[in-house]
Amino acid sequence: MEIGKKQRDPKKSLSRQVVDSIEEMIMERKLGPGDVLPTEIQISEELQVSKSSVREAIKMLEALGVVEIRRGLCTVISRNPEQGYMNVMLSHFYLNSGNEEDLQNFRYIIESAYTTYAIHQATDNDLAAIREKLELFREKLRNGTLEAEDDILFHGQILQATHNSFMISLGNALNELFRRSIAIAIRDNPEVALHDHESIYQAIVNRDPVAAEKVIAASARQWAASFKIQDAVAESTL
Repeated sequence: MEIGKKQRDPKKSLSRQVVDSIEEMIMERKLGPGDVLPTEIQISEELQVSKSSVREAIKMLEALGVVEIRRGLCTVISRNPEQGYMNVMLSHFYLNSGNEEDLQNFRYIIESAYTTYAIHQATDNDLAAIREKLELFREKLRNGTLEAEDDILFHGQILQATHNSFMISLGNALNELFRRSIAIAIRDNPEVALHDHESIYQAIVNRDPVAAEKVIAASARQWAASFKIQDAVAESTL
């Protein structure tokens, strides 16, 4: 695995090759969330590269949500990989202009994808868990205590039903990114949100991806039209 002993890939920067080697190191040593990564000096010696290259690679891994740097202490494997997806998406919003249609299509594509996948993968236990979150949403609406977390929990349970760790991380990151805008949407149209959830749940039970996509498309249109993209980004970063 030592970079110094291998022919370097001219198509990749040294820092990117160090990133690849550190990721390989993490997998080979079966390091999991919370486990401590070797020090910069140890990695530098093992890979036969400079400490500055290792430091740059670790910063890249931090931005991607793979590791967390605890200043003055150590670097650990991240317990929150979703943050990496959020960093990338937030950077896009800051650096690029967009409109409600772009935002609507983005959410529709992601949510349709993981819901359709969940339809094919969900077990009876998954269906029961999704229904439980739906009932919680309904109860809190009735009690006047409904909040964004209840919407996120419902969609998060659908994500869990995919049994796909990458899809779960991306979907959860997306939900967290728009937490505040979700709060606005369910505040302004709670009954519509409940109806959408009921329809999505029924589509999952019926194993009907076409029905699910129709509901998600309508929901995304209403959600995107309820605020301007600049407001959504600002509120998501508070």
